[in-house]
Amino acid sequence: MSKNGMKKTVVAALLVGAVVAVAAAGLIMKASSGSPKKAVKVGADLSGEPSVAYEVPRYDVPRRHSQQIEHYAYTVDYNEEWRLPNWVAYSLTAGHTKGSVERYDKFVPDPEVRGATAQFWDYRNSGYDRGHMAPAGDMKWDRRAMEECFYLSNICPQDHTMNEGDWNTLENRVRGWANFFGEVFVVCGPLVSENPDVIGKNCIAVPDSFYKVLLCNMRGEWNAIGFVMPNAAVQMPLSRYCRTVDYVEGLTGMDFFHAFPDDVEDRVEASFSKENWRIR
Repeated sequence: MSKNGMKKTVVAALLVGAVVAVAAAGLIMKASSGSPKKAVKVGADLSGEPSVAYEVPRYDVPRRHSQQIEHYAYTVDYNEEWRLPNWVAYSLTAGHTKGSVERYDKFVPDPEVRGATAQFWDYRNSGYDRGHMAPAGDMKWDRRAMEECFYLSNICPQDHTMNEGDWNTLENRVRGWANFFGEVFVVCGPLVSENPDVIGKNCIAVPDSFYKVLLCNMRGEWNAIGFVMPNAAVQMPLSRYCRTVDYVEGLTGMDFFHAFPDDVEDRVEASFSKENWRIR
């Protein structure tokens, strides 16, 4: 099948509730407003505030081209082969949604990346936006956080309609959930086929689709939900992108919430409630 045919197949599959892709993801973060965000072992304290501890993401199969980099406001697992993140993870608190730092808008290579990296000009005339995984809208609480979210290790080629439309809608909803519930843990990244299209001199892989997995303590009970969105000019209600965490784990080869006790992990990953997340 041609590459364009593969992309059309992915979009069509999502429209009927299934996507086939390969990528990687997973890490949960924690922080209070105005302070550096620390990795957290989710489930350390299920009654409320988890104790701060470091927990690396767990892949079901060892990953090649994986470099984990911890920045001030997010952690990225960078893939040198794709010149993309395997995953980006951070937490968004209610306090972080109320920052006033202006958008930075200067895309630069990540100074912590070892080896090949994307460059700003790789995206010029490519037909794709420079799409954030950890979005600038979530980083207005701190100047350093804002500047570092423009590292190209946090950026993927995204269809403009998707980036400005449904993906942006989802980002805005995440901010709304963080503001309402107090904090949302976010893990997101690209889903990349075995032989992807590429852009630019540095051969940046073009994802077929993107995922976002969310975890939130809603008044003492953990809830999780996943989303899978094609990298194409498709516009649908947010409810059409909803998936269980188990489903997203099947696409990515990741175990997202392995730090939970098994019974809690099984519950939050196996189902989601549109009512709890206020999704129609």
